[in-house]
Amino acid sequence: MVKKILFFTLSNFGDVILTLPVLDVLRKMYPQAEITVMVGARPSEIFKNNPYINNLIIYDKYAPLREKIRLFFQLKKQNFDVVIDLRNTLYGALLPARFKTSPFLRVPRHIRHMKEQNLYRLKKALRYREPISQIETKSLFISQEDKNYVNSLLQKNKISSADKIIIVSPAAGRKTWGREKFIQLCRSLSNKYIVILIGRKVDKELTQNIYHGCISSAGESIVSGRSKIFDFAGLTNLAQLAFLLKLSSLVVVCDTGVLHLASYLNIPIVGLFGPSDEQRYGPWSDKFKVVAARIDCRPCKSSECKFDTVECMQKIEVSQILDIIPHLL
Repeated sequence: MVKKILFFTLSNFGDVILTLPVLDVLRKMYPQAEITVMVGARPSEIFKNNPYINNLIIYDKYAPLREKIRLFFQLKKQNFDVVIDLRNTLYGALLPARFKTSPFLRVPRHIRHMKEQNLYRLKKALRYREPISQIETKSLFISQEDKNYVNSLLQKNKISSADKIIIVSPAAGRKTWGREKFIQLCRSLSNKYIVILIGRKVDKELTQNIYHGCISSAGESIVSGRSKIFDFAGLTNLAQLAFLLKLSSLVVVCDTGVLHLASYLNIPIVGLFGPSDEQRYGPWSDKFKVVAARIDCRPCKSSECKFDTVECMQKIEVSQILDIIPHLL
């Protein structure tokens, strides 16, 4: 009988979201087990206040070796039955457990997507051969307080449940599409839908530029005196953002953590891809469409474009996205 599970997940926000289906499967298979999650500081918000998780350990990869050794022996005393380490650390390799992932496991080449690779590693660890059936997504908890906050934010902006909402997430670092094209897209969409721009506080300058670029265009985002485009960047925490996504009809997003969050919540997605590989990191909702330029050098998976242009993103046209959206809706 499995009583105690250690789940060691990744440090990047998007990569952590890609591991949540593994945690959902563990909970479904062992509903009575005590679950300990170990994760880096930045994505720890994903697991905070979640009643389905018994213990949360914030892992600091920069901690002194002495502290890491102390943590190892503390974990060893827990006598975990299952250790799932998706970071391939020494903790996962050395901690004793009846079922555990192997850092030396080779994933078959035909399993391309990271979500499926993670589930494959889980199945091998548990020696489970049957197909994994549909699972309930409970690894991201949204409190009633978070739901009330989002509902009040929408009410304050006169957005009702009858409105069809499209979320646009423009910030993506090197993988972004560009301010001017997002303005063109949001202007067109706001003629028919409610458009909400999202992002972190650090993205506020970009989202404000897009917002003002839309509303300054001869009332294109105004219908009967009512705004149809809104900037919610920096206004929500992770759980609140997740609930806002659940209330939307579609998300337009580059290859970021928001794409994987929307996938986990099964929201229709238009994913804009340039240097990254959509077969490995693409959307995984039931309904999605990847838009990528036909250019020989992509996907290069590089952090810097060797041509200094990121042409693979710039060649994506606004019309491509506008043609796709009605079919996904």
